Amino acid sequence: MNNKALGTLGERIAKIYLQMNGYQIIKCNFRCRFGEIDIIAQKNNYIHFVEVKTRTKNIVEARESIGREKEKHIWKTAEYFLYINRLEEIGVEFDAIEVYIEKEQWIINYITQNIEK
Repeated sequence: MNNKALGTLGERIAKIYLQMNGYQIIKCNFRCRFGEIDIIAQKNNYIHFVEVKTRTKNIVEARESIGREKEKHIWKTAEYFLYINRLEEIGVEFDAIEVYIEKEQWIINYITQNIEK
């Protein structure tokens, strides 16, 4: 499986996981000039901006691949999304979902508040 297909599969798994845990999916793969956010979801009056990292081997934790520069792009993209949708007054969380896939099994690790402004 190539990296693009692996990433797409991981995002689908993450989306299902969020829905099964009471999140309403607002948008997937939101893109603008600042960057991209994999999943935007809502739960309990909070908008969750979710970065999904998918791996086939647990050599290095997937979240470690979200560097400071990526965090800045996610933050700016989120601000833009909130602005164009007039959602400035709603609570916001920045989350990551690690999906580890091995054969036909997967492990999901949901991490909240991992991105700082």
